[in-house]
Amino acid sequence: MRAPAASALCVSLALAACLGGPMPVSVAPHLDWAIAADRASSGRPGLGLGAIADLRPDAMRSGSRPALELGLGGVVREGIERTGDDAFDAPVLDAVRGDLLATLLRSGTFANVESVGFDPRDPAAWPAPSAPDFVLIGELEELSGSQWHSFVVTPFRVGFVRDRWGTPLGRMALRFELWSREGLVLRDRVATRTESSRGGLADAALEALALGGEALAARLDAELRDASRTPRLLDLRLLDACALGADGARRLIAQTTEVFTREADVALVARPESWTPPASARDLDALLEAASRVAAPPGGVVLALAPAGSLRELSIGARRTGLAIPLGTHAVALCPAEGEASVLTAAHELAHLFGAVHVRESASIMNDTAEFDARFFDPLNRRILRELRERDFARPLDAATSARLAAIYRAAERFPERVDPAALDSALRALEE
Repeated sequence: MRAPAASALCVSLALAACLGGPMPVSVAPHLDWAIAADRASSGRPGLGLGAIADLRPDAMRSGSRPALELGLGGVVREGIERTGDDAFDAPVLDAVRGDLLATLLRSGTFANVESVGFDPRDPAAWPAPSAPDFVLIGELEELSGSQWHSFVVTPFRVGFVRDRWGTPLGRMALRFELWSREGLVLRDRVATRTESSRGGLADAALEALALGGEALAARLDAELRDASRTPRLLDLRLLDACALGADGARRLIAQTTEVFTREADVALVARPESWTPPASARDLDALLEAASRVAAPPGGVVLALAPAGSLRELSIGARRTGLAIPLGTHAVALCPAEGEASVLTAAHELAHLFGAVHVRESASIMNDTAEFDARFFDPLNRRILRELRERDFARPLDAATSARLAAIYRAAERFPERVDPAALDSALRALEE
């Protein structure tokens, strides 16, 4: 093929790809590990998910892309691309309902969650006696993804095509009302904005939906938590080498406690203090060793915070953001920057002290990649946390508790697609030590 003809073919193929747009993404719920009822869920209320109205403007539903323009140097498309409904492989409201149902069921606040077809604002519409205790309705104000895109086809550039993308940004906003048979319980709004490190602009929109659903679940839990459910108080000595200060430490502990209280009825009682790690502690193992020299409070645990930038091991390909002694009393969580701390990392490392293990579900706190800013544990690790919520950290596990935990690990071996068998082997070895 002659050079001009080859050039024309390359340009034509590039333009066809640009004009076609990306394939629709799957709208499956981000929490796909079904959870079975357990003893801890008995006595908790039931929830119905009612109508969700779509209040998004037409422009958001249709999406937009910059026009393809012909210039002196070639063909150019440059600007912000925005998702429309055709970016997803199912209707948007179906995606929202499906993700909210899965998230609210996983939240641990409710004994069961189901779709309902009646309007809870009408007292006469509530069926008796089969109605759930509460019904949630809402209005979707926003679900969108956006991303800067520069696409250039020119015969004056080697390779003919330049295709560059910015960081995808997802947004979600939902107004909601929670009703009981007696009337309105709560009216509020959740809104999320996230820069996604995975996929494109449609994936960013779904990530914002996932985060928004988890924020909604936390808000409902805070509203409906039964005062008679007294949490186990766990003393925590917080060693702060990240300059969080009193306010930053208080926020970290409050948000981490929110996770553990909702999941396992465990509340952290923290004693923050400044900490200076030894200058020789330049990797996570050395940091954990240094933190382990600090005495834990009676029956409690130690969490040390250290800046990630001070470690040598964070080279290309390294992913560890913390380290803990499985079933021990000491853990280290790395801070992304001075004055900042990650709730996800803190919860992840503290959970290892209860015997939690790494899982493959990307939306679990116990996934080891930390790509999603999760606030939920997976069903396996929730069961572990609830089984060991009352453990006395001042003493080794007793034989009966060790046997129950080993049985949980061995039962999970049947699901290698959910849990890496190597993680379970390590957990069983930790039990034997």
